[in-house]
Amino acid sequence: MAPPAQPPAGPGQRASEKIPPLTNLAPSIFVPLRDDILNTELPQGPVERIKWILKTINYQREGVRENLLYLFEREKQRVVQQAIEIEQAQGQPKIKPGLPPSEVDEVIANMEAPAAPGMNYNVQSMPALQPGTSIPPNASLRDRTMLELLMMVEKGLSELQGFEGYMANIKQQYLNRLEQEVARFEGSGKWSEGRSG
Repeated sequence: MAPPAQPPAGPGQRASEKIPPLTNLAPSIFVPLRDDILNTELPQGPVERIKWILKTINYQREGVRENLLYLFEREKQRVVQQAIEIEQAQGQPKIKPGLPPSEVDEVIANMEAPAAPGMNYNVQSMPALQPGTSIPPNASLRDRTMLELLMMVEKGLSELQGFEGYMANIKQQYLNRLEQEVARFEGSGKWSEGRSG
């Protein structure tokens, strides 16, 4: 597994540092080498080589996954940081008046009312958030920030699932090759035993 990514700056550490927007996921593919490539003896046979490749695939997959999660966490921090800066620039928000006491009592009475028998109040399905969905221009700062974060999470999940599928396909190709090589060696061993006997 890849060494843990450098944690993002906390509130006290470089909190004023501007985080650039996430525009490209390409840096996530770079994972540190775990072995010294100049002094490592590479496997000699095809079966050993494929097993070594499979271990490398697992290491690379974990490292890239950690890097992707780090980039998405950093983008989340950027969105929140930007919202805080805008909110501070706007000054204190105007406080909206609360509900009149009569309405508060009515709301609480509704919440305390027993559920209708046989009624399922669980949300059965949520409409999928379309990546790239535009944010309404009249949305409040907090709503805009929430929508940006939701879109970022959706994009992140999509990227992670796509990457996992891609790596599973590559791993399966090498597993198939490994089966073929093992079968070939077993077949050639039996064939040579039959000829010599």
